[in-house]
This record gives sequence, C-alpha cells and structure tokens, in this order.
Amino acid sequence: MSKQTQPPEHDVLGLETGLEALQASPEFHGPVEPVAEHDSYDHLALLYETQGEQFATAIPYIEQGLERGERCLYIADENDTDAVLTALRDAGVDVDGALESGALTMHTAQDSYLRYGEFDPDDMIAFLADAIEEAEDEYEGLRITGEMTWVFGDDPPLEALIEYESKLNRVLPDANGIALCQYNRERFPAETIRDVIKTHPHLIYDRTVCQNFYYTPPEEFFGPDQPAREIDRMMGTLLDRTEARAELQHNQQHLERQNEITADPDCSFEEKLQDLFDLGCERFDLELGAMARIDVDDDWFELEYVSDDHEQFRPGVELPLSETYCAAATEIETAESVTDPQADGYGDVTVYNEFGLRAYLGTYVPVEGGADRTFFFVSPDRRDEAFTDDERTFLRLLGQWVKYQLEQEQRESHERTLYEIAADPDRSFEEKLQAMFELGCERFDLDLGGLARIDPATDSFEVEAVSNEHEYLVPGAQAPLSETYCRLTVDDESTAGVTDPVRAGFGDTLAYNEFGVETYLGSRIELENEPDRTFFFVSADAHDRAFTDAERTFHHLMSQWVQYELERKQRERALEDSNERLEQFAYAASHDLQEPLRMVTSYLQLLETRYGDAFDEDGEEFLEFAVDGAERMREMIDGLLEYSRVSTRGDPFEPVELEAVLEDVRADLQFHIEESNADIEIEQLPRVDGDASQLRQVFQNLLCNAITYSGEEPPQVRVSAKRRSREWVISVRDEGIGIDPDDHERVFTVFDRLHGREEYEGTGIGLALCQRVVERHGGDIWVDSEPGEGATFSFTLPVA
Repeated sequence: MSKQTQPPEHDVLGLETGLEALQASPEFHGPVEPVAEHDSYDHLALLYETQGEQFATAIPYIEQGLERGERCLYIADENDTDAVLTALRDAGVDVDGALESGALTMHTAQDSYLRYGEFDPDDMIAFLADAIEEAEDEYEGLRITGEMTWVFGDDPPLEALIEYESKLNRVLPDANGIALCQYNRERFPAETIRDVIKTHPHLIYDRTVCQNFYYTPPEEFFGPDQPAREIDRMMGTLLDRTEARAELQHNQQHLERQNEITADPDCSFEEKLQDLFDLGCERFDLELGAMARIDVDDDWFELEYVSDDHEQFRPGVELPLSETYCAAATEIETAESVTDPQADGYGDVTVYNEFGLRAYLGTYVPVEGGADRTFFFVSPDRRDEAFTDDERTFLRLLGQWVKYQLEQEQRESHERTLYEIAADPDRSFEEKLQAMFELGCERFDLDLGGLARIDPATDSFEVEAVSNEHEYLVPGAQAPLSETYCRLTVDDESTAGVTDPVRAGFGDTLAYNEFGVETYLGSRIELENEPDRTFFFVSADAHDRAFTDAERTFHHLMSQWVQYELERKQRERALEDSNERLEQFAYAASHDLQEPLRMVTSYLQLLETRYGDAFDEDGEEFLEFAVDGAERMREMIDGLLEYSRVSTRGDPFEPVELEAVLEDVRADLQFHIEESNADIEIEQLPRVDGDASQLRQVFQNLLCNAITYSGEEPPQVRVSAKRRSREWVISVRDEGIGIDPDDHERVFTVFDRLHGREEYEGTGIGLALCQRVVERHGGDIWVDSEPGEGATFSFTLPVA
C-alpha cells in the first residue's frame, strides 16, 4: 500500500523509505520532490553505465530494506547471484542469515520474468503481487529490484516490457511494496531508455535522485490521445522549467544574502540572527522571525529571540509547547507550516486566540548537548497560498546554520567550564570530580557519572565514585568487568558508547538486566603502579541516536583530566613518602651528630683550659681553627635539624598578620639594622593563613641577607605585597651586590654558598629553609637579580 494512502502512523514502503539509504549516502544528492498529480512514489528506475554505479545504488537499497525488517527480492541477470551476494557481504550484510530466514530471496530472470519460457506482463505482475502478499504476513513489506538485461536474451518485444512497467505503477500504490528497476544504458536502445524514463515517476542517474518531469501516467502513455497529451506535457514542462529558472534566480539572491550574513566575521551571533530574521521575513512574506527553547517531553516552550516588537510575543514568554504552532515542526523534526489555524487543528491554541498569529513556517532545531530550539516565522495575517518546497528548503538551510552556531557555542561553553573546573585551586579532587560528573551529565544528556577501578586480568570492577544515588552503582560495589559495559574500553576502543545494549551484545549482562543501564559512554584510564580506572556516564533511558564524534572527543578530554589528577595524586603521595623518609634521615643524622660534636667541643675546651699556656703561637692557631670548625659544624647541624622539621614540627595554620610578623623581625634585628645604618621601607602587608613562627623565619632570613649583602653603601630595603589572582606576592628588594642569573637556582640549595666565609659568614641553609617553609604554605619563591643591581626575593602565599 502506498505511503500516501495509509494513515500517518503506518510506516509503509514508498519513495521516502525507499530512498533513505541513498539520501544518507554522500554519493547521492537531491532533493527528491513528488511529481505533480501523481500518487505513486514506489516505482524507481536506475540508469547506470558501470557495475560500480549499479551496485552503489542497488546494494544500499537492499541493505536498508533488511535493516527495516522487510523482505528483499533480488532478480539477477547481468550479474550472477554470487556476485550480488559478494557485494552485499562486502557492505557488511549478514547474507547467510538473511537467506536462511527468508528475508532475502535471490532469483534469476528464468524463474521470474521468463518462468513460463517467455515474458508476459500480466504473469509477472501476478508473480510480484503474490510475493508482496506473502511478505506482508511476516515482514514489513516487500522490496524488489531487478536487473533488466534479460530482455535481450530471448528477444521479447520491448513493447511488452514498457507495458509491464506501466502496469507496475498501478499495482504498487495499493500494495506494501516498492520496486527498483535496473537499466544498463550501454545495452538498451535509446528509444527504450526514453520509454523507461516516461514510465517511472523517479529516476536515479549519475548518482543523483531526480524528479522525473517527463513521467507519463499509464492512461496517457497507452491512451488514444497520447500524442496530444505528450505535446501538452512537453509544453507544460517547458513552461515549468522557465518559471523554475526565474524562481531559481530569486532563490539564488536570498542564498547569496544568507551567505554574506553568516560569513561576516565582524558580527555577533545575535546580530547575524537578526539579519537572518529580516531576510526570512522578506523571503516568506511574514512579519516576525523568532527562535524558542523547547522541551518536547515536558511540553515546554520559551521564546528566546524575536525580530520585532509584538504586544505579547516577546522574549521570555513561556507556554506549553502544545499551545504553539511549533508543535507541528517538532512532531516530524523538519520544516512545517500553518496557513489556516482552524482548518489545521490549531483553532483553540494560545498563539492563535490570544496572540493573534495566523500564519507560521518553522523548523525543529535539535541541539546536541543543550536545549532544543524551533526557528520560525509568523504573521498576524493569514496566508492564502501554501508554502512552497523552495521556501521550506530555504528555512531548513537557515535552521541548519542556527543549529551549527548553537552547538558550537554549547561546545565552547562546556570546554570553558571544563577548564575552569580543572584550574580551580580551591577545590579538592573529589569536588572537581563531582563538578565533572555534573558537566558530563548535562553534555551527554545522561543521568549518572562514575569512576571505577578495573583489572582485566582478574575480571574485576569496583565503583570508586558516582555523581548521584543509584540502587546498585554505589561506591564499593563490585561486579565482574565482563558483566559491565566498561569491558568495551578494554577489548575495543579506549572510549566506547552503547545506545542499544541488546544489539551490542549486553542483553544478558548484569549492567543491563540488574543495574538497568540502557545507555553508556566511557573511557579507560591506564595508570602505572595502581589499578586502571574507567570514567563513565550512564542512563536508565535509551538514547535514540549514537554518540557523536564531538561528544566522544569531549569525554576523552574529561578522562584525560581525571588521568592527570590521579597521576598527580600518585606523584604527590610518592613525594610525600620520599620527603618523610628524607626528613626522618635528616633528623636522625643531625640528632646523632650532636653527641660526638659535643664530645669534640668538650675536649677542645679542656685542651684550652688545661694546656692553653703550653701552646706556642702555632698551637694556639690550630686550636682556634678546631674550635671554629666545631662551632660551624654545630650551626650547620642545627640548621639541618631545623630544615628537616619544617613539615613535621610546624604549628597549625591560622590567620597571620604579616605586618605584625615583620615588626617582630625588625625588633629582633634592631642592633643589626642600627649598626649597618639600614633603611627598611615596609608597604601595607596582607593577612594570610599560615604558621607565624615559620613565616617569621622567612622574613628574618631575607632581611638579614638584604642587609648583609648590601655592599659598600648603607642597605636600602623595601618590603611590598601585591595580589595576583588567588595569591599574594610578597617581595623583599635590596640595592646590594646582586646575584648572577646563573646562580639564581643555586642560592636555594642546602649548604651551597656563593661566597667564601672570609667574605660573608653563614651556613648556606637560610634560603633553602625559606623555600621549604614557603612550599609548606603552598607557594613558590624565586629571585630576580643582576650583579651590581640589587636583588628582589619574592614568594607567594595563598589569599586567606
């Protein structure tokens, strides 16, 4: 039965279903439009010149029929059946299963067209009618295609072939079937091809689906008035072509204007949208252009943009979607129109009764990762004529641009949010992970995000974290990895998606049967020295489409961040363990060195006390060297002991006024400051969270160094602070001897001194201690300096 004679809800075979596979292929283009005054769109002719062109149409045609649950009947002649079956297998069709089940039947011309030894049009029509009736009992319908080169085998009259083709046009509108007749243009006479063209409503030629302007209905083709009617049709075709050319030029102007608007790099999205509204109002002769957010499931409509002022139809207006004309577009997900609201069933909706809108042309704009939209034009004036196919096509082009822009904006927004989450220094890993879960659920339209430990070797899966409550997917829950969708990230690609669990082979798994997961998108995260993870999102609702490349790429970005954070935590734990062992060693070593050093010092003191008078001048000098060396060793051991205790023996952090800390340091260094005639200028300093005693050590070391290395002139020291995002930068600047850039890193190394002790005293541990304290506070320390131009030591502390 033809698609045009069936109720709308009954999906039958016709032109639209027959060409879906071809229209979805990049090898074909259109558009495909119905032939005026003709009700049958179920009969197509393929004109080809090579086997490649032939199979490029015939194989997808059969493949789609099998996918739709139809029986497919192939009549081979020019190619043997094995060649056809091989081509189907190469296209990924389960040929053996289709043949065994009866979904695919292969015939030759001898057991179909010529089954009684010669061709009889009525006999062949009866053969196909019986095949369609038999197919309807078990399948969605019958899809037929036949290679027509058998005509030349037994030389049947070509008139009989044309009669058969014309009669097929009468059968198919009332039967649930569709037919594709294949004609090799290199083998058929031009006169026959001409008649074939006249007897098929639609043609496929040169990888293009064509509306056949030259189609002649059977009653005209074989009727007594054929010449006069053919002349009328030819003249009508010429007139149609002339009018179409004029309309094409008109359309071309609007397309060029659309391209100018959308390609303008200096206009914002809102400015381009307004220009497109103006263009559409001119093109469709309607008063207002608009765009609205919609949710079909929740019956929700919110007006987002309107091109001009209207008393009630303004941005922000919310209505049930069912109270608007946009419901028409969303039902079929394409361009739809209303020209007579009452006749079209909209006489009682709000936009008609309250807003006074009487004409509408709109298209549904599904937005990946965001709220869907409708893009439309309306007018308070009724429209006498129906909208043309050209107008609908132009509106769809506008809607496609809007879709692209909205999805690009949505992707950029999600990426910005992703980077903001990842870069936020105030959130813990667990807080960031929850924010990532929420972002992913919004981006992929799924219910729950999760992180799980996996081990393919032991077939183990253990949930580590989830975004929401779930009966089964809770932290600590375990299952065999092979019973989850996450096994795909191990067996196949690192990022995998499932939208049809049964078809993907998960119909008997725990994930599907017990956990109730219908949709899944996940990535594997491989780690060293600890179990791998899977980062995933799932939903109990089935998705009606596969995940796009953009969604997979975004998920991969998210999983890369999770991997980086897990590896960073792993490195931090390793570093903490290493530092703890180092501190233990430094403490033990410095503590154990104290006792023998005290013994050396004691005996040196005894030597000086008891035998000091017996030493000559050299002996006294040697003794002095020994005492001085022991004292310096004691200072170094004390410094090392203090260095090792920075992390383990520090006080808890609390609010600290740095100005008060610096005043205490100045008081401790008062004698040193007065003796050197130092001038210390202090700007306003902030309050931070920290260990006051350790921060005091930092300032004391930096001020002492600034005074000590001042050179010949009295020290000039300036202490300042400035805020940089979420941290304070504290700087201590002097006008002293400076430091060579090659030595900027060395000054923070334990016991590494740039000057001999005869020039400057010290143990060489002060700046290393400063670095240790600053790092404990979550900051960095560095120096900017050139020889002879002073030095600025800066360190950062988090804002309280």
